[in-house]
Amino acid sequence: MIDLTNPQDFKKIDPKNIYGSTEMLPDQCDQIWRDGKAVCFPKDYKEVENIVIAGMGGSAYGGHVISSLYRNNLPVPHVVHSDYELPGFVNEHTLIIIESYSGSTEESLSALENAKRRNAKITGLTSGGKLREVLKTNYPSLVFKPIHNPSGQPRLGAGYMVLGTISLLSQIGLLKIPDSEVIQAVSELREQQRSIKEGARQLASALQGYIPVIFSAEHLVGNAHILRNQFNETSKSFSAFSPLPELNHHLMEGLKNPTDKKLTILFLSSSLYSPVIQKRLELTKDVVTKNNIPFVEYQAQGTDELSQMLNVLSFGGYLSLYLALLYGLDPSLIPWVDYFKEQLKNKTSPRL
Repeated sequence: MIDLTNPQDFKKIDPKNIYGSTEMLPDQCDQIWRDGKAVCFPKDYKEVENIVIAGMGGSAYGGHVISSLYRNNLPVPHVVHSDYELPGFVNEHTLIIIESYSGSTEESLSALENAKRRNAKITGLTSGGKLREVLKTNYPSLVFKPIHNPSGQPRLGAGYMVLGTISLLSQIGLLKIPDSEVIQAVSELREQQRSIKEGARQLASALQGYIPVIFSAEHLVGNAHILRNQFNETSKSFSAFSPLPELNHHLMEGLKNPTDKKLTILFLSSSLYSPVIQKRLELTKDVVTKNNIPFVEYQAQGTDELSQMLNVLSFGGYLSLYLALLYGLDPSLIPWVDYFKEQLKNKTSPRL
């Protein structure tokens, strides 16, 4: 039986040091927030009518967090767009944030070309590739060196992508985030690491052998999206997520069939949820229990919503890693994603 408390015990299963990258989330956040201070934007970047954050998979993490964490703060409509083409409303009054950790994601590069044709106001977030070349030469942007991601895996650069997106919107002036708030949140995250790891180890054991379905609300909805992706890629586990209060209007009826389902609900809870959501959360647990489905719960730690978001982001990284290790799997490998990308390059389709 693998000892999840001893990194030396699972070093052979984790040759690319996913564990090390997961531990460095606070360092990633520190670095990208400082790097972002050097980016200067023309005044008209703030005078936009809408925002599109274009990215795929882990590179879109920041966009999903923005949509929930700052749901009541952004002064203009914003969408996260994960596709080749951009929405029809994009024009010269649109701010486009192109995000690709590697800088070589074909959908993001396609969105960049589309944004150019529409005369949109362009910025971006990347560590390299073609996107780095285009952004550094032509647009105010945040290009970073991923020195705190020893695994080299883009999805393990969550701190860069999440805080980097927040930093860009702050530098433009579309979000007002004082340095003290970020410094406090990252400081709290460092202090919480031990308890985060302990909680993740416990819940990983409870989730082994089950399909994790994540329920969350308000400022943690973006975290649920990220954690679903982390279960998929790192744990090689199917997963799904749904937000409150929306799920209370349909999903609960879907808990009945099939009767032999192997689900466990993971509630992302928070003391900062509004009173009506707190009530809905407890009633949802009651419904889940009455449908004979097990559930586990993680209570977000932190004094404000930003701090709690980072806490759950860290927790999700450890949880998905520990679950992969319990399954005896190398958490760095993504064989089906790699296979798919390779086949997509080929002119002929694979034999089915």
